[in-house]
Amino acid sequence: MSITSPKTVDEMRKYILTRLGQPVINVEVATEQLDLIIYDSIQDFQRYNYGDGTYLKNTTLLVSPGVSEYYTGECGIEAAYDIYLSTGMGGINTLFSPAHVLLYDEWVTNGNYPGGPGTGYNFGTGALTNYEITGEYMALAEQMLGKQYTVYYNSGEKKLVVTPTPQSCMVATLKLYYRTKAEELYNHPLVKKLCVARARIQWGINTTKYNVQLPDGSTLNTATMLDHAFQEEEKVMEDIRWQSAPCDLFIG
Repeated sequence: MSITSPKTVDEMRKYILTRLGQPVINVEVATEQLDLIIYDSIQDFQRYNYGDGTYLKNTTLLVSPGVSEYYTGECGIEAAYDIYLSTGMGGINTLFSPAHVLLYDEWVTNGNYPGGPGTGYNFGTGALTNYEITGEYMALAEQMLGKQYTVYYNSGEKKLVVTPTPQSCMVATLKLYYRTKAEELYNHPLVKKLCVARARIQWGINTTKYNVQLPDGSTLNTATMLDHAFQEEEKVMEDIRWQSAPCDLFIG
């Protein structure tokens, strides 16, 4: 067992108690309280620290006509980032097919759609028909290449919700944030600091109704300990947010 690099809950408990002063002094925090502190600290770190607490992963999902909610169960999802749905016949994912890549290059990059800037075509008098044709081409390009669906994760019900509701059977490519496993976070410096700060808070709360005397005859200044502990917790939570990897932004 190594408390210098904790990898289990038991090692984490011993690390926290040692940092609080045990065995030199008696730390009045129960094992059950330590377990809750560790669990809550891990959960907060996973929620507020992207990069270490969570990581982005691609996965696929077969969506069904008329179904917008998909139960995930306990699979470690923290949040949904983005979704791409196939638009091909029979649910075959053609979003990144060679035909679409070539179409994007010709239409969007070079402007070589009917009436586009790459064709040198100039709309003149009586060109309403050509204008309407160009509009149809652009609408088709938006349908084939544009973002049409969004997804969010309902953590309370453990469901992925796709909007608008798909009307055909398609394959979805999802970008999801997954929580890093707890055992991989016990030795993270910020997780350890957060656990110690919260354990100190719990210790102070446990002793507020008593005038505690330590073995050497001195008394425990509970009010000062709580004040320092709350400041420490606030500082660690701020560090967790600041040291988080920036979230990707997208426009769709």
